[in-house]
Amino acid sequence: MNYEYIGWCKQENHDKVWGIIRLDGHKCVSFWGRRGAKLQTKMLSASIWDAEDMFRKKENKGYMNIPKYRLDEVYPEFETDLEKTAMWAMLKL
Repeated sequence: MNYEYIGWCKQENHDKVWGIIRLDGHKCVSFWGRRGAKLQTKMLSASIWDAEDMFRKKENKGYMNIPKYRLDEVYPEFETDLEKTAMWAMLKL
């Protein structure tokens, strides 16, 4: 999968993930939800500039950019949950 961004927010009673997967060209899927729960998705037609703007807004709300190599540490089930989410999002195309 082509990860554009994976963010994690753990503050007080929040433990959430948010991110964007690039499917092809300008088609993207954003995902979000509590860590370990079913992720929500939304199809986007976003340019790289739009995506960067979304990233900055999330970072301003306390989300930290998580590199792929830290996923197992932060959210061990992430890959499995994301694969299910991406599959359903692609079926919506």
